[in-house]
Amino acid sequence: MLVGGAPTVFAASQSVSSAHVKTWKIVALGDSDTTGNGDPTRVGWVGRYAKLLRQRLGLHVPVMNLAHDGKTSAEFLSEVRSDAQTRAAVKSAQIILFGIGGADLNAGDAELQAGKCKAEHCYAPVLAAFGRNFNATVALVLKLRGSKKTALRAITMPNVVPGAQDVIPSSATIDIGLYQAKTLRQKICGAMRTHGGRCIDVLGAFNGPQGTQNAYTKGLMNKSECCYPSAKGQQLMAELLFRTGLAPLR
Repeated sequence: MLVGGAPTVFAASQSVSSAHVKTWKIVALGDSDTTGNGDPTRVGWVGRYAKLLRQRLGLHVPVMNLAHDGKTSAEFLSEVRSDAQTRAAVKSAQIILFGIGGADLNAGDAELQAGKCKAEHCYAPVLAAFGRNFNATVALVLKLRGSKKTALRAITMPNVVPGAQDVIPSSATIDIGLYQAKTLRQKICGAMRTHGGRCIDVLGAFNGPQGTQNAYTKGLMNKSECCYPSAKGQQLMAELLFRTGLAPLR
């Protein structure tokens, strides 16, 4: 896995240089679900989404990706509260992207594997804390933005278990994966609705209406770099984000 260091900056395309081109800065915040892991190009859904905005809408969209592997929602909130670089980036960007949740589950994984609790009971307190932290972070982002129009967009998580049972611990069942993904979707999309943003349903897109289909056989997940969306999966996520539009910017 690539461990985040300096923020990744994708330069905007130079093919369109008219003074009439609209410039909107993108800042991406999150954990390894946002760094591009699983995508051999490491462009990930963030860079692919920016490319769609350039190609289809002719926008000038410089991107700063501040995501890091292993970042929990508590660290996420702390950075937006006190990290000067993160706060400055948020204040200057018109499009804020959120992609986080996987790192928070590590604490529940440890409890489950140690036999300290069973199934959903290992993750319920972790996910409750995630929901509080995520909601508080989005609210703080809006406070930093003030009266300036801002497009808030978030991804949710797939069920990574179906099809990956041969490479993940046996304690990770399809039902547990479904519970995690559904609860994260509820928390993330709930915060987006509360604060005027939009989210995409990665669970439904990858794992079908019941959330239990094998996304690896569809080519949407990368099992060799388990368990992140593949290049195809990250492109689908970018497409879904593009379809959310750019309200309230346009």
